[in-house]
Amino acid sequence: MNATDTVTLRTVIESYGYTKGLIDGSIGSPKIRFDLVETKPITKAFAPMANEQAYDIAEMAIVTFLQAFAENKPVSLLPVMLLSRFHHASIVKAGANSPIRTPADLTGKKIGVRSYTQTTGVWVRGILHAEYGVDLDTVTNVTLEGGHIKEYVEPRNVIRVPADASFKQMLLDGEIDAWISGPQSDPDLANVVDDVANVERDWFDRVGAFPINHMLVIRTALLDEYPWLAAELFGVLKANKKAYLDDLRAREPANADEAFRKRLLQRGGDPLPFGIDALRDSLDLVIDYALAQKLIPRRYTVDDLLDPRVRGLA
Repeated sequence: MNATDTVTLRTVIESYGYTKGLIDGSIGSPKIRFDLVETKPITKAFAPMANEQAYDIAEMAIVTFLQAFAENKPVSLLPVMLLSRFHHASIVKAGANSPIRTPADLTGKKIGVRSYTQTTGVWVRGILHAEYGVDLDTVTNVTLEGGHIKEYVEPRNVIRVPADASFKQMLLDGEIDAWISGPQSDPDLANVVDDVANVERDWFDRVGAFPINHMLVIRTALLDEYPWLAAELFGVLKANKKAYLDDLRAREPANADEAFRKRLLQRGGDPLPFGIDALRDSLDLVIDYALAQKLIPRRYTVDDLLDPRVRGLA
Protein backbone atom coordinates (compact mmCIF):
# COMPACT_ATOMS: atom_id res chain seq x y z
CA MET A 1 0.00 0.00 0.00
CA ASN A 2 1.35 3.42 -0.98
CA ALA A 3 1.33 6.33 1.48
CA THR A 4 -1.44 8.02 -0.49
CA ASP A 5 -3.66 4.94 -0.81
CA THR A 6 -6.96 4.63 1.04
CA VAL A 7 -8.35 1.38 2.39
CA THR A 8 -12.09 0.92 1.87
CA LEU A 9 -13.79 -0.92 4.71
CA ARG A 10 -17.26 -2.41 4.41
CA THR A 11 -18.67 -1.19 7.70
CA VAL A 12 -21.74 -1.83 9.87
CA ILE A 13 -22.03 0.44 12.87
CA GLU A 14 -24.97 2.07 14.60
CA SER A 15 -25.36 5.84 14.68
CA TYR A 16 -24.65 6.97 18.23
CA GLY A 17 -23.58 10.46 19.28
CA TYR A 18 -20.05 9.12 19.58
CA THR A 19 -20.02 7.51 16.10
CA LYS A 20 -21.75 10.38 14.30
CA GLY A 21 -18.55 11.89 12.92
CA LEU A 22 -17.44 8.56 11.46
CA ILE A 23 -20.81 8.07 9.79
CA ASP A 24 -21.19 11.57 8.36
CA GLY A 25 -17.49 11.80 7.46
CA SER A 26 -16.70 14.79 9.65
CA ILE A 27 -14.31 12.85 11.92
CA GLY A 28 -12.51 10.21 9.92
CA SER A 29 -9.10 9.27 8.60
CA PRO A 30 -7.34 10.02 5.30
CA LYS A 31 -6.25 6.38 5.28
CA ILE A 32 -9.75 4.84 5.55
CA ARG A 33 -12.95 5.13 3.56
CA PHE A 34 -15.92 3.69 5.40
CA ASP A 35 -18.35 1.97 3.03
CA LEU A 36 -21.35 2.08 5.35
CA VAL A 37 -23.91 -0.72 5.09
CA GLU A 38 -27.18 0.31 6.73
CA THR A 39 -28.56 -2.57 8.77
CA LYS A 40 -31.70 -2.20 10.89
CA PRO A 41 -31.75 -3.39 13.54
CA ILE A 42 -28.01 -3.62 14.02
CA THR A 43 -28.43 -7.11 15.53
CA LYS A 44 -29.05 -8.46 12.01
CA ALA A 45 -25.36 -7.87 11.23
CA PHE A 46 -24.02 -10.02 14.06
CA ALA A 47 -24.55 -13.51 12.58
CA PRO A 48 -23.27 -12.66 9.06
CA MET A 49 -20.17 -11.05 10.54
CA ALA A 50 -19.45 -13.88 12.96
CA ASN A 51 -20.18 -16.81 10.66
CA GLU A 52 -19.26 -15.47 7.22
CA GLN A 53 -17.18 -12.33 7.87
CA ALA A 54 -19.64 -10.47 5.66
CA TYR A 55 -18.15 -7.07 6.57
CA ASP A 56 -14.69 -5.70 7.24
CA ILE A 57 -15.56 -4.08 10.55
CA ALA A 58 -18.80 -4.36 12.44
CA GLU A 59 -20.52 -3.71 15.69
CA MET A 60 -21.13 -6.97 17.55
CA ALA A 61 -22.74 -8.04 20.82
CA ILE A 62 -20.03 -9.06 23.26
CA VAL A 63 -21.61 -12.47 23.94
CA THR A 64 -21.79 -13.14 20.19
CA PHE A 65 -18.08 -12.34 20.03
CA LEU A 66 -17.27 -14.60 22.97
CA GLN A 67 -19.05 -17.47 21.25
CA ALA A 68 -17.39 -16.66 17.91
CA PHE A 69 -14.02 -16.67 19.68
CA ALA A 70 -14.79 -20.07 21.20
CA GLU A 71 -15.46 -21.41 17.69
CA ASN A 72 -12.27 -19.86 16.27
CA LYS A 73 -14.11 -17.52 13.91
CA PRO A 74 -11.63 -15.23 12.10
CA VAL A 75 -12.86 -11.99 13.68
CA SER A 76 -10.84 -9.94 16.17
CA LEU A 77 -12.06 -7.74 18.98
CA LEU A 78 -11.09 -4.07 19.18
CA PRO A 79 -11.18 -2.61 22.73
CA VAL A 80 -13.92 -0.12 21.85
CA MET A 81 -17.21 -0.15 23.76
CA LEU A 82 -20.05 0.97 21.49
CA LEU A 83 -23.10 0.27 23.64
CA SER A 84 -23.57 -0.23 27.35
CA ARG A 85 -26.60 0.21 29.54
CA PHE A 86 -27.89 -0.96 32.89
CA HIS A 87 -30.16 -3.99 32.88
CA HIS A 88 -31.87 -4.10 36.26
CA ALA A 89 -34.96 -2.64 34.53
CA SER A 90 -34.72 -5.08 31.60
CA ILE A 91 -36.72 -7.82 33.33
CA VAL A 92 -40.43 -7.35 33.96
CA LYS A 93 -43.36 -9.28 35.39
CA ALA A 94 -47.13 -9.05 35.19
CA GLY A 95 -48.52 -6.18 37.23
CA ALA A 96 -50.17 -6.44 40.63
CA ASN A 97 -51.28 -10.06 40.17
CA SER A 98 -47.78 -11.51 39.74
CA PRO A 99 -46.69 -14.03 42.40
CA ILE A 100 -43.11 -12.75 41.94
CA ARG A 101 -42.46 -10.36 44.83
CA THR A 102 -38.66 -10.20 44.74
CA PRO A 103 -36.08 -11.26 42.15
CA ALA A 104 -35.14 -14.20 44.40
CA ASP A 105 -38.58 -15.69 43.70
CA LEU A 106 -37.46 -16.51 40.15
CA THR A 107 -35.54 -19.63 41.21
CA GLY A 108 -37.32 -22.56 39.55
CA LYS A 109 -39.50 -20.31 37.40
CA LYS A 110 -39.93 -19.61 33.66
CA ILE A 111 -38.35 -16.52 32.10
CA GLY A 112 -39.05 -15.38 28.54
CA VAL A 113 -36.20 -13.96 26.46
CA ARG A 114 -35.87 -13.47 22.70
CA SER A 115 -32.78 -15.66 22.52
CA TYR A 116 -30.87 -17.41 25.28
CA THR A 117 -27.59 -16.00 23.91
CA GLN A 118 -28.85 -12.40 23.82
CA THR A 119 -26.34 -10.21 25.68
CA THR A 120 -29.01 -8.35 27.64
CA GLY A 121 -30.31 -11.69 28.89
CA VAL A 122 -26.83 -12.75 29.95
CA TRP A 123 -26.39 -9.60 32.03
CA VAL A 124 -29.87 -9.93 33.57
CA ARG A 125 -29.39 -13.57 34.54
CA GLY A 126 -25.90 -12.84 35.87
CA ILE A 127 -27.29 -10.08 38.07
CA LEU A 128 -30.18 -12.29 39.24
CA HIS A 129 -27.70 -14.91 40.42
CA ALA A 130 -24.99 -12.65 41.83
CA GLU A 131 -27.24 -10.10 43.54
CA TYR A 132 -30.32 -12.11 44.45
CA GLY A 133 -29.18 -15.73 44.66
CA VAL A 134 -31.35 -17.06 41.83
CA ASP A 135 -30.31 -20.62 40.91
CA LEU A 136 -30.01 -20.28 37.14
CA ASP A 137 -29.85 -24.04 36.58
CA THR A 138 -33.42 -24.32 37.86
CA VAL A 139 -34.77 -21.57 35.59
CA THR A 140 -36.52 -22.53 32.35
CA ASN A 141 -35.53 -20.09 29.61
CA VAL A 142 -38.41 -19.68 27.14
CA THR A 143 -37.10 -18.37 23.81
CA LEU A 144 -38.33 -17.32 20.39
CA GLU A 145 -35.16 -17.99 18.40
CA GLY A 146 -31.64 -19.37 18.54
CA GLY A 147 -28.38 -17.48 18.74
CA HIS A 148 -26.00 -16.04 16.16
CA ILE A 149 -23.33 -18.78 16.23
CA LYS A 150 -24.52 -21.79 14.26
CA GLU A 151 -22.34 -24.32 16.13
CA TYR A 152 -23.70 -23.43 19.58
CA VAL A 153 -25.91 -26.01 21.30
CA GLU A 154 -28.24 -24.60 23.96
CA PRO A 155 -28.42 -26.15 27.44
CA ARG A 156 -31.36 -28.33 28.41
CA ASN A 157 -33.15 -25.60 30.36
CA VAL A 158 -33.79 -23.63 27.14
CA ILE A 159 -37.05 -24.25 25.30
CA ARG A 160 -38.49 -22.69 22.15
CA VAL A 161 -41.97 -21.31 21.53
CA PRO A 162 -43.29 -20.09 18.14
CA ALA A 163 -41.51 -16.97 16.88
CA ASP A 164 -44.79 -15.03 16.81
CA ALA A 165 -45.62 -15.80 20.46
CA SER A 166 -46.35 -12.79 22.68
CA PHE A 167 -44.30 -12.78 25.86
CA LYS A 168 -46.54 -10.08 27.28
CA GLN A 169 -49.61 -12.24 26.82
CA MET A 170 -47.77 -15.26 28.20
CA LEU A 171 -46.93 -13.18 31.29
CA LEU A 172 -50.51 -12.05 31.76
CA ASP A 173 -51.74 -15.64 31.28
CA GLY A 174 -49.25 -17.02 33.79
CA GLU A 175 -47.38 -19.14 31.21
CA ILE A 176 -44.09 -17.44 32.11
CA ASP A 177 -43.14 -15.66 35.32
CA ALA A 178 -40.89 -12.90 33.98
CA TRP A 179 -39.74 -11.46 30.66
CA ILE A 180 -36.32 -10.09 29.73
CA SER A 181 -37.64 -7.39 27.45
CA GLY A 182 -35.68 -4.23 28.00
CA PRO A 183 -37.28 -1.40 30.03
CA GLN A 184 -41.07 -1.19 29.67
CA SER A 185 -43.59 1.58 30.36
CA ASP A 186 -46.59 -0.70 29.83
CA PRO A 187 -49.09 -0.24 32.73
CA ASP A 188 -49.90 -3.97 32.62
CA LEU A 189 -46.29 -4.79 33.52
CA ALA A 190 -43.98 -4.04 36.44
CA ASN A 191 -40.26 -4.19 37.12
CA VAL A 192 -39.03 -7.31 38.89
CA VAL A 193 -36.40 -5.13 40.62
CA ASP A 194 -37.84 -2.36 42.78
CA ASP A 195 -36.34 1.15 43.02
CA VAL A 196 -34.40 0.47 39.82
CA ALA A 197 -32.56 3.79 39.45
CA ASN A 198 -31.02 3.65 42.92
CA VAL A 199 -30.25 -0.06 42.64
CA GLU A 200 -28.41 0.53 39.36
CA ARG A 201 -26.33 3.35 40.83
CA ASP A 202 -25.45 1.22 43.85
CA TRP A 203 -24.51 -1.74 41.60
CA PHE A 204 -22.20 0.37 39.46
CA ASP A 205 -20.53 1.97 42.48
CA ARG A 206 -19.93 -1.44 44.08
CA VAL A 207 -19.05 -3.53 41.05
CA GLY A 208 -17.25 -0.90 39.00
CA ALA A 209 -18.10 -2.58 35.70
CA PHE A 210 -19.94 -1.35 32.63
CA PRO A 211 -22.61 -3.81 31.45
CA ILE A 212 -21.23 -3.95 27.90
CA ASN A 213 -23.66 -4.81 25.12
CA HIS A 214 -21.77 -4.08 21.90
CA MET A 215 -18.13 -3.69 20.89
CA LEU A 216 -16.29 -3.41 17.58
CA VAL A 217 -14.77 -6.32 15.64
CA ILE A 218 -12.63 -6.57 12.52
CA ARG A 219 -11.88 -9.36 10.07
CA THR A 220 -8.64 -10.85 11.36
CA ALA A 221 -7.20 -11.07 7.86
CA LEU A 222 -7.16 -7.27 7.70
CA LEU A 223 -4.78 -7.11 10.65
CA ASP A 224 -2.37 -9.23 8.61
CA GLU A 225 -2.82 -7.14 5.47
CA TYR A 226 -2.67 -3.72 7.13
CA PRO A 227 -0.67 -3.81 10.39
CA TRP A 228 -1.43 -0.13 11.06
CA LEU A 229 -5.20 -0.45 10.64
CA ALA A 230 -6.27 -1.31 14.19
CA ALA A 231 -4.49 1.72 15.64
CA GLU A 232 -5.96 3.99 12.95
CA LEU A 233 -9.50 2.74 13.64
CA PHE A 234 -8.96 3.16 17.35
CA GLY A 235 -7.82 6.73 16.79
CA VAL A 236 -10.90 7.56 14.69
CA LEU A 237 -13.24 6.21 17.38
CA LYS A 238 -11.35 8.04 20.14
CA ALA A 239 -11.66 11.32 18.22
CA ASN A 240 -15.39 10.75 17.77
CA LYS A 241 -15.76 9.95 21.46
CA LYS A 242 -13.90 13.12 22.49
CA ALA A 243 -16.11 15.32 20.31
CA TYR A 244 -19.24 13.71 21.77
CA LEU A 245 -18.15 14.05 25.40
CA ASP A 246 -17.04 17.66 24.89
CA ASP A 247 -20.51 18.37 23.52
CA LEU A 248 -22.23 16.49 26.36
CA ARG A 249 -20.35 18.52 28.98
CA ALA A 250 -21.85 21.69 27.49
CA ARG A 251 -25.51 20.66 27.22
CA GLU A 252 -28.35 18.88 28.99
CA PRO A 253 -28.55 15.08 28.59
CA ALA A 254 -31.08 13.86 26.04
CA ASN A 255 -31.98 10.60 27.81
CA ALA A 256 -31.22 8.42 30.82
CA ASP A 257 -28.07 6.97 29.24
CA GLU A 258 -26.66 10.45 28.67
CA ALA A 259 -27.65 11.51 32.19
CA PHE A 260 -25.55 8.64 33.58
CA ARG A 261 -22.62 9.56 31.32
CA LYS A 262 -22.77 13.20 32.36
CA ARG A 263 -22.89 12.32 36.06
CA LEU A 264 -19.84 10.13 35.59
CA LEU A 265 -18.03 12.90 33.71
CA GLN A 266 -18.78 15.32 36.53
CA ARG A 267 -17.25 12.83 38.98
CA GLY A 268 -14.10 12.63 36.88
CA GLY A 269 -14.92 9.25 35.36
CA ASP A 270 -14.94 8.00 31.78
CA PRO A 271 -18.43 6.93 30.65
CA LEU A 272 -17.18 5.44 27.37
CA PRO A 273 -14.04 3.50 28.28
CA PHE A 274 -11.76 2.47 25.43
CA GLY A 275 -8.67 0.30 25.74
CA ILE A 276 -8.09 -3.05 27.35
CA ASP A 277 -7.15 -1.78 30.81
CA ALA A 278 -10.22 0.45 30.99
CA LEU A 279 -12.50 -2.43 29.93
CA ARG A 280 -10.82 -5.29 31.79
CA ASP A 281 -13.18 -5.45 34.80
CA SER A 282 -16.26 -5.23 32.59
CA LEU A 283 -15.03 -7.95 30.24
CA ASP A 284 -13.98 -10.18 33.14
CA LEU A 285 -17.49 -10.00 34.54
CA VAL A 286 -19.31 -10.81 31.30
CA ILE A 287 -16.89 -13.72 30.70
CA ASP A 288 -17.78 -15.08 34.15
CA TYR A 289 -21.49 -14.70 33.45
CA ALA A 290 -21.20 -16.36 30.02
CA LEU A 291 -19.32 -19.33 31.45
CA ALA A 292 -21.77 -19.82 34.33
CA GLN A 293 -24.65 -19.80 31.82
CA LYS A 294 -22.99 -22.41 29.57
CA LEU A 295 -22.51 -20.01 26.67
CA ILE A 296 -18.76 -20.63 26.34
CA PRO A 297 -16.86 -23.87 27.00
CA ARG A 298 -14.17 -22.54 29.36
CA ARG A 299 -13.01 -19.45 31.23
CA TYR A 300 -11.03 -17.13 28.95
CA THR A 301 -8.89 -14.29 30.22
CA VAL A 302 -9.38 -10.84 28.78
CA ASP A 303 -5.94 -11.04 27.18
CA ASP A 304 -6.92 -14.32 25.51
CA LEU A 305 -9.63 -12.43 23.61
CA LEU A 306 -7.32 -9.87 22.05
CA ASP A 307 -5.02 -10.35 19.11
CA PRO A 308 -1.48 -9.34 20.18
CA ARG A 309 -1.62 -6.56 17.57
CA VAL A 310 -4.44 -4.76 19.38
CA ARG A 311 -3.55 -5.39 23.05
CA GLY A 312 -1.51 -2.22 23.27
CA LEU A 313 -4.29 0.11 22.09
CA ALA A 314 -5.14 2.55 24.89
